[in-house]
Amino acid sequence: MALSAQEQQQLKRELRDFHGTGFFDWQFASEGHAQAWENWHYDEARYWGGFSHAPLPADYTLPGWAIGPFTKFAGNPVFAPDPHGWDRGHFGGGVHNGSVLRKDGRFYYIYRGEFPIPDEAPVNTRKLATFDYLCDIGTAVSDDGIHFTRVAGPLLRRPEDWMYSFEDVNCVEHDGRYFMFLNRWDWLHFNDPALCGTYLAVSDDLVHWEHHGLVFPHATRIHRNATVLQDPHNTAVRDAKGRFVMFINDGLIAYSDDLLHWEAHDLAAVWPGGECAVAMAHYDAQHPDALVLFTGGHHTGHFYGKGEVLFSLRDPETPLEWLPRPVLAADATIPYEDGRAADPPHHPISHWRDTVFFCGMTLVDDTWYCYYGGSEYYTCLATAPGGGRS
Repeated sequence: MALSAQEQQQLKRELRDFHGTGFFDWQFASEGHAQAWENWHYDEARYWGGFSHAPLPADYTLPGWAIGPFTKFAGNPVFAPDPHGWDRGHFGGGVHNGSVLRKDGRFYYIYRGEFPIPDEAPVNTRKLATFDYLCDIGTAVSDDGIHFTRVAGPLLRRPEDWMYSFEDVNCVEHDGRYFMFLNRWDWLHFNDPALCGTYLAVSDDLVHWEHHGLVFPHATRIHRNATVLQDPHNTAVRDAKGRFVMFINDGLIAYSDDLLHWEAHDLAAVWPGGECAVAMAHYDAQHPDALVLFTGGHHTGHFYGKGEVLFSLRDPETPLEWLPRPVLAADATIPYEDGRAADPPHHPISHWRDTVFFCGMTLVDDTWYCYYGGSEYYTCLATAPGGGRS
């Protein structure tokens, strides 16, 4: 599914114009919440994502390498902000964009929690003109993958860290240790790669975390949304050359021997679909060389839908194929996927309408459990058959 040189340049421009640094106009707006919700309605005339406009055949089915189809859990959302807790949320953000792993038979959800900038934060941070919130990371556990109990958080908040927002978790296990990659932002200097970008913390129990700092401290541009290649049980996977692999937004990829030290470089190839989300290998015995990257971004009319791109473990840098339609997308008839509260009267709670995004999934008894954000506010569950489809 190669793109011509002209198509590649057009797609690069579209991705750059849409994503830019990863921030959007309304995050800097001073409009009222209700007005923001009304204004930011997404339509396919504005957001298509570089995919083909050709209609799908009536008998279209997912190719054998793809993971899916996904079915949304009828009891969604499965996790919501705690109005009395540190992760109480704010208009536009709540609890979402986390990784889920299995340990000792239990589900561990390592999630991003948002909160208004607190009064005890330093004066300079409280007077930010552009952002009115911060994020940190929490841990919640479950026996069934549906009912979660908070056990720890905020995990990374130290006195010297009040200026930072910790967001968007990608977590993998290796040799009994857990490596959490996330985005760190300093809202006063959000374009400075010496302060912002991919951050690493390491744990032995998914509850207590050791700061390791920025993964690319000498980068000349922001490295964000680190997505480390893993298997269905969330163990880090090496490519055919023995390297750990990290996909990074904005056309970057990185490799490592130990998950601690990484070297990144620009990719020559481009593909539609936007931001990096989850990278999976060793998920189907019938496709032993397959590497699938889930993407999140504007997708065939959806503002944030989830796509899949196929690579090979022999060459993680060259896309072989991608799905023409998202495997998971928002439904405007579902309030919590359209920027409204899950409970009646479904008042506006987020301007992230038509938005689903996930950073974590795990395989349990031949079923994929995928945890996605509804309107960047709630955590929702979708499942899919695992181990290949007959």
